[in-house]
Amino acid sequence: MPLCPRRLRKSFAVLLVLAAMGGPALAGDPAQPAGAPLAAVAVADQPENIRADDVAAIAEMARGYGEAEQTAVGNGDPVIVGEMNGIAYQLFFLECTDNRDCKVLDFYAIWDAPGVQLTTVNEWNRTRPFNKAYLGEDGLPVIELNLSTAGGLTRGQLGDAFDRWAVALADFQRSVVETAF
Repeated sequence: MPLCPRRLRKSFAVLLVLAAMGGPALAGDPAQPAGAPLAAVAVADQPENIRADDVAAIAEMARGYGEAEQTAVGNGDPVIVGEMNGIAYQLFFLECTDNRDCKVLDFYAIWDAPGVQLTTVNEWNRTRPFNKAYLGEDGLPVIELNLSTAGGLTRGQLGDAFDRWAVALADFQRSVVETAF
């Protein structure tokens, strides 16, 4: 059985060509002086906030990590469907009013990999504080990363979330999904 993640949107049938990760480095910018707070550096580099309903700006940032397509779910709320290093994911915009003014971004991925053990998922959760993982109702492994958008996000904060998500996707596939086979 292949280890590729399952796509939630059947209409997303375009062959995705992966781009190299282009987001900010997790360790910060080596050109910045030692001891400079990362939040201050991110704000200084990109002081503008991104509104949670600026789907185009968020999708543009997602494209720095791989392919990403803007679309909408059945109720009209925005969603970004993407792929990072061969792993499909969705970025849902939640708690929206009239398909705008969304208060939460929900990074989401599910693998078509029955046989993952709950104890393995629980161990992964215990050691990864920014994500949550679980077995869905169909027994398939899922990970999520939720991000509040209250007050907007700086490009640095959003870049940090994408960095964490890219690492989580790769780590979860290697540490949880691939151990089931």
